[in-house]
Amino acid sequence: MNAPLLVERPQLLTDVVYDRLREGIVVGDLKLGEQVSEAQLAQRMGISKTPVREALVRLKVEGLVEIVPQRGTFVFKLTPEEVGQLCRYRAMVETAAMREAASTQPQELIARLKGHVAEMAQQEKARDLNRLSRIDMNFHFEFLACCSNPYLRAGYELIRYQLIALRHRAPIDNMVDSHQVLIDLLEAGDIDAAARQLHEHVLENEARYSAACLRA
Repeated sequence: MNAPLLVERPQLLTDVVYDRLREGIVVGDLKLGEQVSEAQLAQRMGISKTPVREALVRLKVEGLVEIVPQRGTFVFKLTPEEVGQLCRYRAMVETAAMREAASTQPQELIARLKGHVAEMAQQEKARDLNRLSRIDMNFHFEFLACCSNPYLRAGYELIRYQLIALRHRAPIDNMVDSHQVLIDLLEAGDIDAAARQLHEHVLENEARYSAACLRA
């Protein structure tokens, strides 16, 4: 019998461009508020403008760029008021997701959170701020990943990459301690206290995120 001829489907060029531009915004290669040009990006990447244009439209949906008619395309940048709204929205969604995840699959949630905190401890020693930023957001996404409500996950996706980009620009200390306390409360079964702690933890980011936008 002849072996099956498996052909790996190549990644679409638009997907590649989208991934690279999103990463550039997240890590700061593209600055908050910076104007980006389809033509210049296409030239830098050695491709046509079409996949760049399509990628920018997708990034707009995620809130990472703003497309202004007759002016151009800009990397997102938030006002202090918008940062406050973002943080309050995040706090509402995350605490709701945490409550649901903690009531339906607490052991799975706690195990995943512990894995991220262990990784945080390693990267704190290495002082790898970029890696720490990603671990931090992965920790918080577990509330959504372990939550059975698809509407909460969809709502979080609207802000997820803005948060990651802001988190990269606003490093924090004592990351392990501030996240371990959430695990301790969940393990103790005190979901109300864990929700209050999470809500406060999220809102503490507002000043740093606002400062990051003002520095841009």
